[in-house]
Amino acid sequence: MSSPLTTASPSVPAKTSGPGRNSPRLRKPRKPSAGKPKRSVLLTVLTSLIVIYTVVPLIWLAINATKTQAGLADSSGMWFADDFALWDNIRDTFTYNDGVFTRWLLNTLMYVVLGAGGATFLAVLGGYALAKFDFPGKRGIFATVIGAVAVPGTALAVPTFLMFSKMGLTDTPWAVIIPSLVSPFGLYLMWVFATEAIPNELLEAARIDGAGEARIFFTVVLPLLAPGIVTVLLFTTVATWNNYFL
Repeated sequence: MSSPLTTASPSVPAKTSGPGRNSPRLRKPRKPSAGKPKRSVLLTVLTSLIVIYTVVPLIWLAINATKTQAGLADSSGMWFADDFALWDNIRDTFTYNDGVFTRWLLNTLMYVVLGAGGATFLAVLGGYALAKFDFPGKRGIFATVIGAVAVPGTALAVPTFLMFSKMGLTDTPWAVIIPSLVSPFGLYLMWVFATEAIPNELLEAARIDGAGEARIFFTVVLPLLAPGIVTVLLFTTVATWNNYFL
């Protein structure tokens, strides 16, 4: 008589309420501490000194603009005098020598708008074209721009004066405006910035949608180049200011 067949039931592991005595304990990941950022006392002191060094001359200028000539000598430079003469000083400034200060102010505004603004606009146009278009002679233009950046402006002062004197442009506003329109550094800066700031896919999508190059430039490119435009405008404004006063 054969023995009955038996099947062994699979063993089910017993449920454990927690890790065993010998099993490693799982550690919960630590959350990043949300504490206050570290502050440098030395950096704070240095920054405060720089702020004081920058602001104090402006405060001195604003306070002493309210004084008469006698008040400048009798009172402290960092405090107001007894006589308040701000409006009289402004009137005397703009009426001095038949309004020469007004003419100087308008000349400065004209040079900044036409010179610095024109140089910035040309740099944006040239930098965008060099960054996103391929045409013959592009490498030659790149070498010319790099070489022009390396030449200091003082080295071109005498040749520019001789050239403008032969053209009859000396002692005219064009003698300041025309040199200010040429900004090799601004062109190179916009070239580099436009290369990284403007995706080629965005330009292709605009062309597929039927937008023309002028519309793409003014509606798509200019907003993306806004940080670079502000930077170039600051540099060209300082350069135009130096050309005007030096």
